[in-house]
Amino acid sequence: MTKFFSRLINYSFTLLFFLVPLILYPRTSEVFEFNKMVLTYGLTLVITGAWLAKMICQRKIIFRRTILDIPLVIFLISQIASTILSIDPITSLLGYYSRFHGGLFSSFAYALLYWAFVANLEARQTKKIIKTLLFSAFLVAIYGVLQHFGIDKDLWVQDVQNRVFSTLGQPNWLAAWLVSLTPLAWVFALKAKVKSRLFWSAAGLSTLFYLTLLYTKSRSGLLGFAAAGLVFVPVFLTIKTAQKIISQSTLKLLVIGLLLLSTTAVVGTPWTPNLGKIITKTKNQTERKTATAPAGPALEVGGTESGEIRKIVWRGALDIWKNYPLFGTGLETFAFSYYNFRPKEHNLVSEWDFLYNKAHN
Repeated sequence: MTKFFSRLINYSFTLLFFLVPLILYPRTSEVFEFNKMVLTYGLTLVITGAWLAKMICQRKIIFRRTILDIPLVIFLISQIASTILSIDPITSLLGYYSRFHGGLFSSFAYALLYWAFVANLEARQTKKIIKTLLFSAFLVAIYGVLQHFGIDKDLWVQDVQNRVFSTLGQPNWLAAWLVSLTPLAWVFALKAKVKSRLFWSAAGLSTLFYLTLLYTKSRSGLLGFAAAGLVFVPVFLTIKTAQKIISQSTLKLLVIGLLLLSTTAVVGTPWTPNLGKIITKTKNQTERKTATAPAGPALEVGGTESGEIRKIVWRGALDIWKNYPLFGTGLETFAFSYYNFRPKEHNLVSEWDFLYNKAHN
Protein backbone atom coordinates (compact mmCIF):
# COMPACT_ATOMS: atom_id res chain seq x y z
CA MET A 1 0.00 0.00 0.00
CA THR A 2 2.91 2.35 0.69
CA LYS A 3 3.96 2.19 -2.97
CA PHE A 4 0.40 2.90 -4.06
CA PHE A 5 0.19 6.06 -1.94
CA SER A 6 3.66 7.17 -3.13
CA ARG A 7 2.58 6.80 -6.76
CA LEU A 8 -0.70 8.58 -6.02
CA ILE A 9 1.20 11.56 -4.57
CA ASN A 10 3.58 11.62 -7.54
CA TYR A 11 0.78 11.42 -10.14
CA SER A 12 -1.31 14.03 -8.30
CA PHE A 13 1.56 16.52 -8.27
CA THR A 14 2.16 15.85 -11.97
CA LEU A 15 -1.51 16.57 -12.70
CA LEU A 16 -1.37 19.69 -10.52
CA PHE A 17 1.58 21.19 -12.37
CA PHE A 18 0.21 20.26 -15.79
CA LEU A 19 -3.50 21.05 -15.47
CA VAL A 20 -3.70 24.13 -13.23
CA PRO A 21 -2.11 26.50 -15.81
CA LEU A 22 -4.39 25.14 -18.54
CA ILE A 23 -7.77 24.76 -16.88
CA LEU A 24 -10.59 27.27 -17.42
CA TYR A 25 -14.35 26.98 -17.61
CA PRO A 26 -16.47 29.64 -19.37
CA ARG A 27 -19.71 28.76 -17.55
CA THR A 28 -18.50 29.97 -14.16
CA SER A 29 -18.69 33.67 -13.26
CA GLU A 30 -14.88 33.77 -12.95
CA VAL A 31 -13.53 31.84 -15.93
CA PHE A 32 -9.93 31.36 -14.85
CA GLU A 33 -8.85 31.65 -11.23
CA PHE A 34 -11.90 30.07 -9.57
CA ASN A 35 -11.59 26.88 -11.62
CA LYS A 36 -7.84 26.67 -11.07
CA MET A 37 -8.38 26.99 -7.33
CA VAL A 38 -11.10 24.32 -7.22
CA LEU A 39 -8.69 21.92 -8.93
CA THR A 40 -5.86 22.97 -6.59
CA TYR A 41 -7.97 22.41 -3.49
CA GLY A 42 -9.17 19.04 -4.79
CA LEU A 43 -5.65 17.79 -5.53
CA THR A 44 -4.41 19.19 -2.20
CA LEU A 45 -6.95 16.99 -0.42
CA VAL A 46 -5.88 13.94 -2.45
CA ILE A 47 -2.16 14.56 -1.86
CA THR A 48 -2.56 15.32 1.86
CA GLY A 49 -4.81 12.28 2.34
CA ALA A 50 -2.33 10.00 0.54
CA TRP A 51 0.53 11.46 2.60
CA LEU A 52 -1.31 10.76 5.88
CA ALA A 53 -2.26 7.25 4.70
CA LYS A 54 1.38 6.59 3.80
CA MET A 55 2.46 7.63 7.32
CA ILE A 56 -0.17 5.35 8.87
CA CYS A 57 1.04 2.42 6.73
CA GLN A 58 4.67 3.01 7.69
CA ARG A 59 3.77 3.88 11.29
CA LYS A 60 6.06 6.90 11.33
CA ILE A 61 5.99 10.61 10.58
CA ILE A 62 7.22 11.34 7.07
CA PHE A 63 8.56 14.88 7.12
CA ARG A 64 11.70 16.44 5.68
CA ARG A 65 13.11 19.56 7.33
CA THR A 66 14.02 22.47 5.04
CA ILE A 67 15.31 26.01 5.42
CA LEU A 68 11.82 27.37 4.64
CA ASP A 69 9.97 25.62 7.48
CA ILE A 70 10.32 28.39 10.08
CA PRO A 71 9.58 31.27 7.65
CA LEU A 72 6.48 29.38 6.44
CA VAL A 73 5.22 28.81 9.99
CA ILE A 74 5.77 32.48 10.86
CA PHE A 75 3.94 33.51 7.70
CA LEU A 76 0.99 31.23 8.47
CA ILE A 77 0.77 32.62 12.02
CA SER A 78 0.60 36.15 10.59
CA GLN A 79 -2.12 35.02 8.18
CA ILE A 80 -4.14 33.49 11.00
CA ALA A 81 -3.83 36.69 13.06
CA SER A 82 -4.82 38.82 10.07
CA THR A 83 -7.88 36.63 9.49
CA ILE A 84 -8.98 36.79 13.14
CA LEU A 85 -8.62 40.61 13.17
CA SER A 86 -10.06 41.05 9.67
CA ILE A 87 -12.80 43.58 8.86
CA ASP A 88 -14.43 40.67 6.96
CA PRO A 89 -13.27 37.31 8.40
CA ILE A 90 -15.26 35.19 5.92
CA THR A 91 -13.54 36.85 2.94
CA SER A 92 -10.18 36.48 4.67
CA LEU A 93 -10.86 32.81 5.26
CA LEU A 94 -12.17 31.84 1.81
CA GLY A 95 -10.51 34.47 -0.37
CA TYR A 96 -11.95 37.21 -2.52
CA TYR A 97 -15.43 36.35 -3.80
CA SER A 98 -15.70 34.46 -7.11
CA ARG A 99 -12.02 33.44 -6.89
CA PHE A 100 -11.60 31.54 -3.61
CA HIS A 101 -7.95 32.53 -3.62
CA GLY A 102 -5.68 34.61 -1.41
CA GLY A 103 -7.46 33.72 1.84
CA LEU A 104 -6.26 31.61 4.74
CA PHE A 105 -7.47 28.37 3.10
CA SER A 106 -5.26 28.92 0.05
CA SER A 107 -2.24 29.78 2.23
CA PHE A 108 -2.68 26.52 4.15
CA ALA A 109 -3.16 24.60 0.88
CA TYR A 110 0.11 25.95 -0.56
CA ALA A 111 2.01 25.20 2.66
CA LEU A 112 0.68 21.63 2.74
CA LEU A 113 1.60 21.13 -0.91
CA TYR A 114 5.13 22.38 -0.25
CA TRP A 115 5.70 20.11 2.74
CA ALA A 116 4.10 17.13 0.98
CA PHE A 117 6.32 17.69 -2.06
CA VAL A 118 9.65 17.85 -0.22
CA ALA A 119 8.70 14.95 2.07
CA ASN A 120 7.61 12.52 -0.64
CA LEU A 121 9.33 13.31 -3.95
CA GLU A 122 12.95 12.71 -4.88
CA ALA A 123 15.17 14.58 -7.33
CA ARG A 124 14.37 12.26 -10.26
CA GLN A 125 10.62 12.73 -9.79
CA THR A 126 11.06 16.48 -9.34
CA LYS A 127 12.91 16.75 -12.64
CA LYS A 128 10.08 14.95 -14.45
CA ILE A 129 7.51 17.27 -12.87
CA ILE A 130 9.54 20.32 -13.94
CA LYS A 131 9.51 18.98 -17.51
CA THR A 132 5.74 18.48 -17.24
CA LEU A 133 5.36 22.07 -16.02
CA LEU A 134 7.45 23.39 -18.92
CA PHE A 135 5.35 21.42 -21.40
CA SER A 136 2.20 22.91 -19.90
CA ALA A 137 3.80 26.35 -20.17
CA PHE A 138 4.65 25.61 -23.81
CA LEU A 139 0.95 25.02 -24.54
CA VAL A 140 -0.03 28.18 -22.63
CA ALA A 141 2.56 30.25 -24.52
CA ILE A 142 1.49 28.86 -27.92
CA TYR A 143 -2.10 29.83 -27.15
CA GLY A 144 -0.91 33.28 -26.08
CA VAL A 145 0.84 33.78 -29.42
CA LEU A 146 -2.28 32.61 -31.27
CA GLN A 147 -4.32 35.10 -29.21
CA HIS A 148 -2.09 37.88 -30.47
CA PHE A 149 -3.02 36.88 -34.02
CA GLY A 150 -6.73 36.88 -33.21
CA ILE A 151 -7.67 33.24 -32.64
CA ASP A 152 -10.27 34.18 -29.99
CA LYS A 153 -10.55 37.96 -30.33
CA ASP A 154 -14.36 37.83 -30.53
CA LEU A 155 -14.76 35.86 -27.28
CA TRP A 156 -13.51 38.51 -24.86
CA VAL A 157 -14.51 42.02 -23.85
CA GLN A 158 -10.81 42.88 -23.46
CA ASP A 159 -8.58 43.64 -26.44
CA VAL A 160 -6.77 40.33 -26.16
CA GLN A 161 -4.78 40.87 -29.36
CA ASN A 162 -3.20 43.97 -27.86
CA ARG A 163 -2.37 42.35 -24.50
CA VAL A 164 -2.61 38.56 -24.42
CA PHE A 165 -3.49 36.61 -21.27
CA SER A 166 -3.78 33.05 -22.65
CA THR A 167 -5.24 30.62 -20.09
CA LEU A 168 -4.27 32.70 -17.05
CA GLY A 169 -6.85 35.46 -17.52
CA GLN A 170 -4.69 38.56 -16.96
CA PRO A 171 -1.62 39.80 -18.88
CA ASN A 172 0.44 40.59 -15.78
CA TRP A 173 -0.28 37.17 -14.24
CA LEU A 174 0.79 35.45 -17.46
CA ALA A 175 3.92 37.60 -17.60
CA ALA A 176 4.89 36.87 -13.98
CA TRP A 177 4.39 33.13 -14.47
CA LEU A 178 6.48 32.99 -17.66
CA VAL A 179 9.26 35.05 -16.08
CA SER A 180 9.45 32.59 -13.17
CA LEU A 181 9.69 29.59 -15.54
CA THR A 182 12.13 30.94 -18.14
CA PRO A 183 15.26 30.34 -15.98
CA LEU A 184 14.27 26.66 -15.79
CA ALA A 185 14.40 26.50 -19.58
CA TRP A 186 17.78 28.24 -19.48
CA VAL A 187 19.13 25.59 -17.11
CA PHE A 188 18.11 22.76 -19.45
CA ALA A 189 19.68 24.62 -22.39
CA LEU A 190 22.94 25.38 -20.59
CA LYS A 191 23.35 21.81 -19.37
CA ALA A 192 23.03 20.40 -22.90
CA LYS A 193 25.57 20.39 -25.72
CA VAL A 194 25.33 23.29 -28.18
CA LYS A 195 24.63 21.06 -31.17
CA SER A 196 22.15 18.84 -29.35
CA ARG A 197 18.40 18.78 -29.91
CA LEU A 198 17.86 19.43 -26.18
CA PHE A 199 19.78 22.71 -26.29
CA TRP A 200 17.83 24.10 -29.24
CA SER A 201 14.53 22.87 -27.82
CA ALA A 202 15.19 24.55 -24.46
CA ALA A 203 16.57 27.72 -26.07
CA GLY A 204 13.57 27.83 -28.40
CA LEU A 205 11.23 27.33 -25.44
CA SER A 206 12.76 30.26 -23.54
CA THR A 207 12.42 32.37 -26.71
CA LEU A 208 8.76 31.37 -27.01
CA PHE A 209 8.18 32.36 -23.36
CA TYR A 210 9.87 35.71 -24.03
CA LEU A 211 7.82 36.29 -27.20
CA THR A 212 4.60 35.66 -25.25
CA LEU A 213 5.88 37.97 -22.50
CA LEU A 214 6.34 40.73 -25.09
CA TYR A 215 2.79 40.17 -26.34
CA THR A 216 1.48 40.69 -22.77
CA LYS A 217 2.98 44.21 -22.87
CA SER A 218 3.55 43.89 -19.14
CA ARG A 219 6.13 46.45 -18.10
CA SER A 220 6.47 44.90 -14.64
CA GLY A 221 6.91 41.49 -16.32
CA LEU A 222 9.71 42.76 -18.55
CA LEU A 223 11.44 44.43 -15.59
CA GLY A 224 11.14 41.12 -13.72
CA PHE A 225 12.61 39.30 -16.73
CA ALA A 226 15.57 41.70 -16.80
CA ALA A 227 16.11 41.21 -13.06
CA ALA A 228 15.98 37.42 -13.48
CA GLY A 229 18.62 37.58 -16.20
CA LEU A 230 20.87 39.90 -14.20
CA VAL A 231 20.80 37.45 -11.30
CA PHE A 232 20.90 34.20 -13.30
CA VAL A 233 23.81 34.90 -15.66
CA PRO A 234 26.45 35.98 -13.09
CA VAL A 235 25.50 33.16 -10.70
CA PHE A 236 25.63 30.54 -13.46
CA LEU A 237 28.95 31.81 -14.81
CA THR A 238 30.40 31.90 -11.30
CA ILE A 239 29.47 28.25 -10.80
CA LYS A 240 30.87 27.24 -14.19
CA THR A 241 34.07 29.23 -13.61
CA ALA A 242 34.62 27.26 -10.43
CA GLN A 243 34.18 24.11 -12.51
CA LYS A 244 36.55 25.47 -15.22
CA ILE A 245 34.18 24.86 -18.15
CA ILE A 246 33.33 28.46 -18.97
CA SER A 247 33.75 28.63 -22.78
CA GLN A 248 30.85 26.35 -23.72
CA SER A 249 28.55 28.09 -21.23
CA THR A 250 29.46 31.51 -22.62
CA LEU A 251 28.70 30.35 -26.16
CA LYS A 252 25.30 28.99 -25.08
CA LEU A 253 24.46 32.23 -23.26
CA LEU A 254 25.42 34.23 -26.36
CA VAL A 255 23.13 32.10 -28.54
CA ILE A 256 20.22 32.52 -26.11
CA GLY A 257 20.97 36.25 -25.84
CA LEU A 258 20.94 36.66 -29.63
CA LEU A 259 17.60 34.83 -29.87
CA LEU A 260 16.09 37.15 -27.24
CA LEU A 261 17.55 40.29 -28.84
CA SER A 262 16.26 39.25 -32.27
CA THR A 263 12.81 38.67 -30.81
CA THR A 264 12.90 42.10 -29.17
CA ALA A 265 13.92 43.74 -32.44
CA VAL A 266 11.11 42.07 -34.39
CA VAL A 267 8.31 42.54 -31.82
CA GLY A 268 9.35 45.61 -29.86
CA THR A 269 8.62 46.46 -26.22
CA PRO A 270 6.33 48.95 -24.44
CA TRP A 271 9.29 51.38 -24.52
CA THR A 272 10.84 50.62 -27.92
CA PRO A 273 9.39 50.26 -31.45
CA ASN A 274 9.85 47.09 -33.46
CA LEU A 275 12.17 46.80 -36.43
CA GLY A 276 9.34 47.25 -38.93
CA LYS A 277 8.39 50.63 -37.48
CA ILE A 278 11.98 51.80 -37.52
CA ILE A 279 12.62 50.80 -41.15
CA THR A 280 9.22 51.59 -42.67
CA LYS A 281 8.14 55.23 -42.52
CA THR A 282 4.71 55.31 -44.02
CA LYS A 283 2.46 58.31 -44.40
CA ASN A 284 0.26 57.17 -41.54
CA GLN A 285 3.23 56.86 -39.22
CA THR A 286 4.39 60.35 -40.13
CA GLU A 287 0.95 61.71 -39.38
CA ARG A 288 0.93 60.00 -36.01
CA LYS A 289 4.30 61.50 -35.14
CA THR A 290 3.27 65.04 -36.04
CA ALA A 291 -0.25 64.86 -34.62
CA THR A 292 -0.89 66.64 -31.35
CA ALA A 293 -2.49 64.90 -28.40
CA PRO A 294 -6.28 64.92 -28.57
CA ALA A 295 -8.07 67.33 -26.29
CA GLY A 296 -10.95 66.38 -24.06
CA PRO A 297 -11.82 64.34 -21.00
CA ALA A 298 -10.00 61.04 -20.52
CA LEU A 299 -13.29 59.11 -20.74
CA GLU A 300 -13.84 60.49 -24.25
CA VAL A 301 -10.36 60.40 -25.80
CA GLY A 302 -8.91 57.34 -24.04
CA GLY A 303 -8.05 55.92 -20.64
CA THR A 304 -5.71 57.44 -18.10
CA GLU A 305 -2.17 56.05 -18.25
CA SER A 306 -2.02 53.00 -15.97
CA GLY A 307 1.09 54.22 -14.18
CA GLU A 308 -0.72 57.36 -13.03
CA ILE A 309 -3.66 55.33 -11.75
CA ARG A 310 -1.39 52.98 -9.85
CA LYS A 311 0.37 55.85 -8.09
CA ILE A 312 -3.02 56.93 -6.75
CA VAL A 313 -3.95 53.37 -5.71
CA TRP A 314 -0.57 52.90 -4.01
CA ARG A 315 -1.08 56.11 -2.04
CA GLY A 316 -4.41 54.79 -0.79
CA ALA A 317 -2.76 51.45 0.05
CA LEU A 318 -0.07 53.21 2.10
CA ASP A 319 -2.76 55.06 4.04
CA ILE A 320 -4.44 51.72 4.82
CA TRP A 321 -1.12 50.36 6.07
CA LYS A 322 -0.54 53.43 8.28
CA ASN A 323 -3.88 52.82 9.97
CA TYR A 324 -3.49 49.01 10.20
CA PRO A 325 0.32 48.61 10.47
CA LEU A 326 0.64 45.13 12.04
CA PHE A 327 -1.82 42.72 10.39
CA GLY A 328 -3.62 44.93 7.87
CA THR A 329 -7.39 44.95 7.42
CA GLY A 330 -7.48 41.20 6.76
CA LEU A 331 -6.56 38.89 3.90
CA GLU A 332 -8.17 39.81 0.57
CA THR A 333 -10.09 42.81 2.00
CA PHE A 334 -8.41 45.55 -0.05
CA ALA A 335 -11.56 46.04 -2.13
CA PHE A 336 -13.46 46.91 1.07
CA SER A 337 -10.83 48.94 2.93
CA TYR A 338 -9.65 51.04 -0.05
CA TYR A 339 -12.88 53.02 -0.14
CA ASN A 340 -12.16 54.35 3.36
CA PHE A 341 -8.81 55.79 2.25
CA ARG A 342 -9.30 56.35 -1.48
CA PRO A 343 -7.54 59.59 -2.62
CA LYS A 344 -9.88 62.16 -4.15
CA GLU A 345 -7.71 62.19 -7.31
CA HIS A 346 -9.07 58.75 -8.13
CA ASN A 347 -12.38 60.39 -9.06
CA LEU A 348 -10.68 62.22 -11.95
CA VAL A 349 -9.22 59.22 -13.82
CA SER A 350 -10.85 57.04 -16.46
CA GLU A 351 -11.13 54.12 -14.03
CA TRP A 352 -12.98 56.16 -11.39
CA ASP A 353 -15.73 53.53 -11.05
CA PHE A 354 -13.50 50.41 -11.12
CA LEU A 355 -13.43 48.02 -8.15
CA TYR A 356 -9.85 47.52 -7.00
CA ASN A 357 -9.37 44.25 -5.14
CA LYS A 358 -5.57 44.48 -5.17
CA ALA A 359 -3.07 47.28 -4.69
CA HIS A 360 -1.31 46.02 -7.90
CA ASN A 361 2.47 45.51 -8.03
